[in-house]
Amino acid sequence: MYFINLLYFFLGLIIGSFINVVIYRLPKNESIIKPRSHCPKCKKIIPIYRNIPIISYLLQKGKCSNCKKHISLVYPIIEFIIGIIWLLSSFYFDSTYEITYFAIIATILIAISVIDYKYFIIPLELSIISLLFIIIHLVIKGLFLSNLFGLIVGTGYLSLIFLLTWLITKKQCLGLGDIQLVLFLGLWFGDIRILLVIFFAALSALLFWVATSYKNKNFKNRPLPFGSFLSIISIIFYLIQFNLINLF
Repeated sequence: MYFINLLYFFLGLIIGSFINVVIYRLPKNESIIKPRSHCPKCKKIIPIYRNIPIISYLLQKGKCSNCKKHISLVYPIIEFIIGIIWLLSSFYFDSTYEITYFAIIATILIAISVIDYKYFIIPLELSIISLLFIIIHLVIKGLFLSNLFGLIVGTGYLSLIFLLTWLITKKQCLGLGDIQLVLFLGLWFGDIRILLVIFFAALSALLFWVATSYKNKNFKNRPLPFGSFLSIISIIFYLIQFNLINLF
């Protein structure tokens, strides 16, 4: 049994390596397929045997094998996080289908959270892919029409906040990317649970802003990547509520 869980973990590491490519290239409108993975500093193509998730980073002591310049620690961290997501998914869900469904959506949400934090954008491509996966899943389960309620509630609520804050402050406090994110998250959760996700995402974003601004005064003028908090809270909340459902 635990051997299967371990396989899912290693699968997550491999997928995490690809997600690093997506995070690096998608905001720059570069192909995520060509060219092959290369060092961001010297542009040297990385051989397959030097592109093993986490292990290659450790063996090379966090440096490029060609130019010897440091490689960001973010890369192995993202690989590890996604590996853990696939591992947790294999523990929480029973069937291969359910494991893969949650893990794929959660993996995309990790990519969205990192991209939004770094570039303050939520790529439409990732939202569309997630939406398609969710729609196909709901159609198979016969839950599409019932889950539309969550989409309407979540998107309607955040759109209202978007409009009100703009009318009051004359500033765009929320991005359109946040609304498109909530659109598929609302469909994912399917009911008013999406409002809880929005609330806890806003709360965690506020706490993060207060804590970071206290340490770094310049951070006060930095926009908050709300999509990052929405994505992370959604993953956590989905696992928690699923566990509670199983308990009762």
